[in-house]
Amino acid sequence: MSEQDVLQHLLEIENEASALVLEAQKEADRRIAEQEKICREAYESTYKTKLSELEKEFQNNVQKVKNSYVESLAKYKKDLENQPVQYLAFNQLMQQLLFGSD
Repeated sequence: MSEQDVLQHLLEIENEASALVLEAQKEADRRIAEQEKICREAYESTYKTKLSELEKEFQNNVQKVKNSYVESLAKYKKDLENQPVQYLAFNQLMQQLLFGSD
């Protein structure tokens, strides 16, 4: 085998190795893209589930606060209604404030 044949053979091997490396890189890129897609879908699914849970919890808390407000307001109104009206004391206070008399 001549030197030129040996060099030609080595160049062919180098070309085959380069093609194998290129093919391996393409396969690695494909696998990475596939895994990124799978991970993105899992993330979005988990995100939507958690978002739904938190939104439901938020709405429940808002409703609890509204109910508490309504109850507090009703209790306040009831307490006001149960207070006796003191016309005499009010009239005496107004007399004193407006006219300065006892």
